Amino acid sequence: MKNKQILLFLFLLLCGASFAQNKEALSSAKVINTTNAKAHLSFLASDALRGREAGTADGDKAAQYIADYYKKIGVKGAVDGDYLQRVNATRIHLSQSLQVMGSPYQPVIDFFNMPSSISLPGFQLQTDSILFAGYGVIDDGIQSYNDFQEQSVTGKVVMLIGSGPRDGAFNFQDKVKYLAFHKAKALLMIEPVVDHKSDGLMQHLFNEQMLLEGSAELSSIEKMSQNMPIIYIGQQVADALLKSANTDLATVRKKLVESNKPYPFVFKTDLKASASRTFEAVHPANVLGWIPGSDPILKDEVVLLSAHYDHLGINPYSVGDSINNGADDNGSGTTGVLMMADAFMQAVKAGKGPKRSILLMAATGEEKGLLGSSWYISHPVVPLNKIISNLNVDMIGRTDTLPHPDHNYIYIIGADRLSSDLDAIIKKTNATYTKLELDERFNVRNDPFQLYFRSDHYNFAKQGIPVTFFFSGFHADYHKASDEIGKIDFDILCKRTQLIYYTAWELANRATKPVVDKKVE
Repeated sequence: MKNKQILLFLFLLLCGASFAQNKEALSSAKVINTTNAKAHLSFLASDALRGREAGTADGDKAAQYIADYYKKIGVKGAVDGDYLQRVNATRIHLSQSLQVMGSPYQPVIDFFNMPSSISLPGFQLQTDSILFAGYGVIDDGIQSYNDFQEQSVTGKVVMLIGSGPRDGAFNFQDKVKYLAFHKAKALLMIEPVVDHKSDGLMQHLFNEQMLLEGSAELSSIEKMSQNMPIIYIGQQVADALLKSANTDLATVRKKLVESNKPYPFVFKTDLKASASRTFEAVHPANVLGWIPGSDPILKDEVVLLSAHYDHLGINPYSVGDSINNGADDNGSGTTGVLMMADAFMQAVKAGKGPKRSILLMAATGEEKGLLGSSWYISHPVVPLNKIISNLNVDMIGRTDTLPHPDHNYIYIIGADRLSSDLDAIIKKTNATYTKLELDERFNVRNDPFQLYFRSDHYNFAKQGIPVTFFFSGFHADYHKASDEIGKIDFDILCKRTQLIYYTAWELANRATKPVVDKKVE
């Protein structure tokens, strides 16, 4: 019994020692300071970069700044000695129109077309009748239910309410497949997002779409819809159409809810619509830096630090300031990664470099659907099975409106989804160095924002790589031109970056890598 107690004491002592404050880590972390943070972010979030949109010259300027800085501090290029990993992508531009009873409606303001449902070279749609079929459900998985009843959809323009109480077992794709198989002429989907856009930014985003070269997304939807136009409409267009049937959207919604029964009907109207799409090849870049490990064995294992540097560019629909500077989203995270790169290089120059290698990824196209990290997964410059963990930084420069004791907090998301080790390492590191409030309210399966799936770390999590998403929360300037550098809290930005750096230091230098002991979600 005594021997067991001694062994337990030694084990706890060793565990505590591995997390004692490391003087080399503390010394190298001195470059993570407000002076350096302001220098980086003053450029990245400046009007000169015009919002750093992926696939533009402005986005390329940001990429080159990051590459030049890596070169300046001695970080190696990870792409055959270079820093830029070019991504092959296609930008889709739309031209679209819609009229009801001769009255024109505004693209994206009142309606928008699903880009991938527009057959080439485009479509011209005209009809004098429409089939309204409730939610478009034919099997709710609970009881025999059919919103179409005996109504045939062949050759008809079909109008559906976008979502309803029976959608669980019969989703959007099921509806599209059903209508396309039965040769419907077009689908009008009543979609609340058309009526609830916060500002002109959504207009800009819905007018274009960007896809990776070889992406299955476009081709799969094209095959699914079989060139059947899918047009999202808001309440204004829906009411204009239903007026011909002497009703409106609120009335038919109420009838469906109160009766709990299908309510299909055909009504006469006059609808004209057209759309076309053009393609533009674009080649934004991931910026990949490499710090080789110092240990002859452990150097083959890699810690990945990532942050997307792209933002939303210029909003042509904006009144007043049209530049989406993205100081917090994600100039703050990019700034954090640049300072962490500098800190690791300080350790290298002092002869105390990390035992494992560090891969630094400033990702492009996150705002377009995690495109840069998706491209990396398909075109890795460091094999995915060598990456032991990904620490992803997206928005760490502000304080949100949710309750916290003070601004000394950070949301951690996903740390325990694949590895109990990684979660424990972060918490112990925080207790040892930074003592931030580690808020996990978004790290739940029923998170309404589903943040675990919404930034670049998720592409690595899908490969079974333990990840953590560091995030400081939403604020009133999220995805708006008002996300400016003047609103950044540089002190807390640096403190949060220090937590991530010390965590990366521990991952890079500990004897064992985090054990993956949970299944991929």
